[in-house]
Amino acid sequence: AYDDLNRLIKASGKAKGASYEMTMTFGRMSEPLTKVQKVDSTKTAQSYDFTYKYEDSNHPTAPTQIGHEHYTYDANGNPTLVENDSLNTERRMYWDEDNRLMVLSDNGKTSRYTYNAAGERIIKSHGDLEGVYINGAPQGITFHETEDYTIYPAPIITVTKNRFTKHYFIGDKRIASKLGTGKFSNVYGISGNNVTAG
Repeated sequence: AYDDLNRLIKASGKAKGASYEMTMTFGRMSEPLTKVQKVDSTKTAQSYDFTYKYEDSNHPTAPTQIGHEHYTYDANGNPTLVENDSLNTERRMYWDEDNRLMVLSDNGKTSRYTYNAAGERIIKSHGDLEGVYINGAPQGITFHETEDYTIYPAPIITVTKNRFTKHYFIGDKRIASKLGTGKFSNVYGISGNNVTAG
């Protein structure tokens, strides 16, 4: 069900012995105030009752707390820290001058994102045990194994270690994607293998 402003306020459904029910309330600026989700399933525990708090006067529609998670923002409104007081976990985010996510540090694992001159993400990597510096200050450690990366050399292709996805377009609309296999080996890598493509 939707309210007069076309906001989802209630949803429900059933599938294979599990039922789902969700309700939401909103404030004057359409910011969520509460979200209650009930999932009746023996396989997963996904029910919760979240209250949203907005205590940052510089960002009145950015939540500072959702359930057990506490949020901190930079001057541009980008989230920089999410702490969960129930699980004792934290997620840190670092942004560039164009408000693009550069580094995500999530409980000891770090993901890095690289962009081209047009602002398109071209490399995503994930790992641990490598130094991360922001504006010359040490921020964390990560080690990016060559096994866990994604490269976006052009809108028509996405490459991982052992597979690629070729995207087909008519004009600016993607009409199909085809999975391919093959191994990308860096000629400058330790193994000295040639660069190949499937």
